[in-house]
Amino acid sequence: MVIAEAQSKIVALKSRRNKLLPIHRLPVKVLSIIFFMALPLEHHHKERTKLLLVCRAWSSIIDENPSTFWTTLSTEDPLTQRARLLRKAGQMPVTIVAGSRSSSYNAAKDFVKYIKSNDIPFHELVVVEYNGDWMEVVFANCLAAPAPQLRSLDLEVGAGWVLEGEDPSSQHLRMFSGVAPRLKNVRLSGVWIPWSSAILQNLLSLTLEYPDGYRTQVGETPSLEQMIGILRSCPALQSLILRRMDFERSDQVQLSPLSLDRLTTINLSMSSFQSIFSLLRHIQFPKTATVELAGQSPTLQDDDHETLNATLYLLQQHLYIKSFHLAINESIVQLSTTRLKFSILNYVWRNRSSYYTKLFSRLGSSTLTAITSLHLDFPASRWSSAPLVTVNKIIARLTDLSVDQPHLPESEKPGNVVLEEVVQTSEDTGQPTWVCPNLSSLEITVGDRSSLDLAAIIKLVRMRKSNVELNGKQVIMAPITFVRITFQGLGLSSDQMDLLNELKSEVADVQYVIPPETDEAQAIVDTRSDFEDEESPSSASSDSSDKDHITDSD
Repeated sequence: MVIAEAQSKIVALKSRRNKLLPIHRLPVKVLSIIFFMALPLEHHHKERTKLLLVCRAWSSIIDENPSTFWTTLSTEDPLTQRARLLRKAGQMPVTIVAGSRSSSYNAAKDFVKYIKSNDIPFHELVVVEYNGDWMEVVFANCLAAPAPQLRSLDLEVGAGWVLEGEDPSSQHLRMFSGVAPRLKNVRLSGVWIPWSSAILQNLLSLTLEYPDGYRTQVGETPSLEQMIGILRSCPALQSLILRRMDFERSDQVQLSPLSLDRLTTINLSMSSFQSIFSLLRHIQFPKTATVELAGQSPTLQDDDHETLNATLYLLQQHLYIKSFHLAINESIVQLSTTRLKFSILNYVWRNRSSYYTKLFSRLGSSTLTAITSLHLDFPASRWSSAPLVTVNKIIARLTDLSVDQPHLPESEKPGNVVLEEVVQTSEDTGQPTWVCPNLSSLEITVGDRSSLDLAAIIKLVRMRKSNVELNGKQVIMAPITFVRITFQGLGLSSDQMDLLNELKSEVADVQYVIPPETDEAQAIVDTRSDFEDEESPSSASSDSSDKDHITDSD
């Protein structure tokens, strides 16, 4: 009796303690959304069970929201759990997650037969499988019968799935027996179907993709004409994603423009710039759409020049792009704005200015004049002289430059020393010296104090001031008015702090940022206010100016 009473008091105290935790101050609806976002489709039952066992409050939230937490049925669920889930779901449509990766083949086979025999209504079907025999079972039990409540279909089946011994055209055309009137979202990964299939009509979102490294065969990807036909049958389409594929070659035919005025997301990742351009030039979409493009050619060929230039010009005309942000990594050159990201994947890294001159010239004059900021990511910044020498000659409107410079061996020079060298090399042209005449903002990220040469930054700042001569030549350039230095390791030495104070006297706005976990942790240090703890107004204004540099005008 005494023990039971003591245990009861302990439970009450623990419950009271739990109620005081910050997470329990959230509204129940918000907490249930957090729980739902934390539950993956695969291993849904296992993760849900973990949440149920945390405390009574969490268990109550999950139990009392069957539409949120008890409508996902997967292959890994034990038989007893399936029955419990169906009781809680009642007549609500469920999400079916089928695949034999997390269970034996026989267990997975029994699962899909269980779905069919119990006539379970489902509004979402997710199949992740790379076994052809297993897919035949899924097709017979889940994909052949009418699905009047199905709203979302996600099939990831390796590559080029074809039912053995059957005509793939007839099989896929009778998917769901042609009855799936509510189907609005389709993702097909490695699945070939006739492109006139009924499941590709009246969609809100469409994703077609193939696995990395898979070489598509003839007929496995649509032609441009077939793709336009699919899009015409989806006038309310909001999201279009095409990855790791190119359009089949076909006879050139005249295609009338297609307007998709509800499209909000376009993601095209193709090996051919021609495929990207061919599709974009035939569709019209809102200027507020988010566009993400990637050309995956191992090397840029000469015949890509006009296509790349034309694609960027088309996007600029359509989206009213005012300024581009340019980022260079080891294998990616990326142009971006608020609603556009265009990546040129080039797996051959070269540290020669002639290479960048050729690459940048392919972007076209209208694009080059729209580039206002440049970021050199590591490891591109290890040899930043090549891209910077090219930028110095070609991209005259650059106003912002940022360089990531992690820890380097002592034998390698920090990025800011390379900046100084670029200024020196430009003297050889016999022209007035500058590192981009409009450059006014410089950001350096370093791995530790040994990678930072503040003296070189001060020298660079002084060289950019008016009425300064370098080896007898007048220096024509805008002064640097903003410098931001971000540390990823220990802070500055005492000598470097003295140099930082000297830099303060040369530049209107200097920020020095170190990680909060270091002993010297300070938020954002504004040297103009003698390293005060609070963020200065200039810091906020610089953040907003960064946005201005990469946003589009409406």
